[in-house]
Amino acid sequence: MIKITFFGVRGSTPCAGPNHIRYGGHTSCIGIELDDRLIILDSGSGICDASLLALNNPHKEVFLLFSHVHLDHIMGLPFFAPVWRKNMTVHILAGSVAPYGGIHHFLSNTFTPPLFPIQFIDFPANIHCRDFKAGETLELFSNVKIDTCPLNHPNGAIGYRLNYKGNSVCYITDTEHFPGQLDPSVLALIQNSDLVIYDSSYNDENFSTYKGWGHSTWQEGIRLAKKANVKKLAIFHHDPSNTDDKMEIVEALATQEWDGAFIAKQGEVVVLE
Repeated sequence: MIKITFFGVRGSTPCAGPNHIRYGGHTSCIGIELDDRLIILDSGSGICDASLLALNNPHKEVFLLFSHVHLDHIMGLPFFAPVWRKNMTVHILAGSVAPYGGIHHFLSNTFTPPLFPIQFIDFPANIHCRDFKAGETLELFSNVKIDTCPLNHPNGAIGYRLNYKGNSVCYITDTEHFPGQLDPSVLALIQNSDLVIYDSSYNDENFSTYKGWGHSTWQEGIRLAKKANVKKLAIFHHDPSNTDDKMEIVEALATQEWDGAFIAKQGEVVVLE
């Protein structure tokens, strides 16, 4: 069984208030349970809500994979309860930080005074950091294979495909497509997958306004999903300016375009069996 929980679905900045209730306001964080193992993708503000799930893991072990380390994808890390428990082991992996000294160096220089009162190296958990290169296949434990690919984003980003017992889920966020050209690396990674979680910050109509920002559209996600024979597409990394009412419009348009698409909502759970 693969159980996917959307703990954070927004991009750029958390948002709160009466216009951001139904779809949620936390930034990127996905929890993936592979039977009794736990993988977390990104540590945006949503990772705070993943704390209880992680603390209850029977192995007392979490694998945290970063798509990249822009602020909206790392801001929740020091508020993730397992990093403060001596009995927890947290493996942190990143594939786009080597040019900046590697993930351990980056986190040690980020979560330190005066930005944060306690240094990253003093977090009580057993924390192990690992860098890899885009395109590598990761084997974190038995029966799971994680394929990776580079994404088109400022400072770099990584796409992931988790394969487990015949099911697969892909995490493709913070990537900018080239109009009229489906990204061959993304296409290869997501081929025949059960679920693709895709960066859909914008739409085809306003996409040109944000050229160079490193994001994509829900229409491009559908085009990729159809071409790659994907079963389900989760529209993800919502623009914080998109209110609940606007997201409902996107949802209606997307499902009309393809019935395999849905809008990822904070707290939503998807199970692949």
